[in-house]
Amino acid sequence: MHFEQNISRKTGMPPGTPIYIGDEAPKETTIHLLVYSDQNISGFEQVSPEELTTNIQQGSNAWISITGLRDVALIEQVLNSFSIHPLVTEDILNTRTRSKIEEFDEYLFIVMTHFQRSEDEMHEEQVSLILTNNILITCSNSIGMFPNIENRIKRSTSRFRTNGIDYLAYTIIDTIVDGYFFVLEDLEERVEDLEDEIVNNPGKDTINHVQDFRRDLIWFRRKIWSLRELITRLERTDSLLIKNTTHLYLRDVYDHTIKIAEDVDVYREMAEGLMEIYLSKISNNTNEIMKVLTIIANIFIPLTFIAGIYGMNFEYMPELTSPYGYPAVLLVMSMVSATMLLYFRRKEWI
Repeated sequence: MHFEQNISRKTGMPPGTPIYIGDEAPKETTIHLLVYSDQNISGFEQVSPEELTTNIQQGSNAWISITGLRDVALIEQVLNSFSIHPLVTEDILNTRTRSKIEEFDEYLFIVMTHFQRSEDEMHEEQVSLILTNNILITCSNSIGMFPNIENRIKRSTSRFRTNGIDYLAYTIIDTIVDGYFFVLEDLEERVEDLEDEIVNNPGKDTINHVQDFRRDLIWFRRKIWSLRELITRLERTDSLLIKNTTHLYLRDVYDHTIKIAEDVDVYREMAEGLMEIYLSKISNNTNEIMKVLTIIANIFIPLTFIAGIYGMNFEYMPELTSPYGYPAVLLVMSMVSATMLLYFRRKEWI
């Protein structure tokens, strides 16, 4: 069931109306809190909106993870407690939002698409980030706190303890961008398989496979360009929420997006080349078939001529009354056919 049909329900409603929109059913909403500083760290699970403000200590960094978008009222209550604009809440609940960044006076709002590989399948999930002075709020339908990042924060010697909350935001963004390389690996495997299929055994479905690959490339290219625009704006922003030290790390993320965009362009050119190779292969196969049919037709033309002469049934045709007429005609036909086949062979037409 596609819940994108909920878009029609928003017709006529005021901007900022919170309604879940997505391709899959929203999961149960849970809130997790991780509070840390250079000295201490505390984790809280299944916390209520009221407990968030009481457990966030002054001078500490706080990571609030909202997983599951089913309870719209609860999500709205949490975000309202931090004075988040209703339009931001609307974009969080719309899992079809393109990757983007919006700058507000007190916070930055970032939307990204996260790709995950599980059991040889690729899944995409929208992740929304709200970065304030010392609080980072992440929202998604199925992705909670990234386990590898959470484990790194718990180490007392990790950089998270001595850097601001913007470093945590950078780490999550970098992790999401790294997920795009999994998609590139799949695209590389697909283009190699298509190349082998086209060269060795093109079939009726080959053209459909190439078209599907090109369509997926266009879809992924749109994801990349919106991501590239997001990282560019984030790396060049003059917001005080992003420290100069974090800007250095964001440059590295920007380089990754450039690399991904360049690889996608290469695969796009390869896809166009595959289409040309396929059409050329089909044309060559057609020419081979036509060549064989032409050779067969050229062999039978003189044979048909000979048979036509002796099929006129004139009364005064000595070959018709000769006991050797029939085998003689067959011998002549065989010699003509053999001569033509030998000629075609020397010309390397067969």
